[in-house]
Amino acid sequence: MTTTRADLDRLAHAVADPTRRQLIERLLASPGLTTGQLATSAPQLTRFAVMKHLDVLRRTGLLRTMGDGRQRRHYLEAGGLDALRAWLDSLSA
Repeated sequence: MTTTRADLDRLAHAVADPTRRQLIERLLASPGLTTGQLATSAPQLTRFAVMKHLDVLRRTGLLRTMGDGRQRRHYLEAGGLDALRAWLDSLSA
């Protein structure tokens, strides 16, 4: 798979935000949390704001969301950061 500069820019933008990094860390520790559960972990944000952050992560390939009845469960996508990691590794080569 070829990674473009635009792909790297989107990944870097997604992980540059401290709230999104907090959500990533939360999902790493507890995969499958619902939107509501994630919203309670960031009380400074509305549920709608959390949903917007999750959408950014989903569009960059870092997050997978699955329906579970009326709830939506969120999982980090394995390898989602591989392109960014490879680019960073190339800088130190």
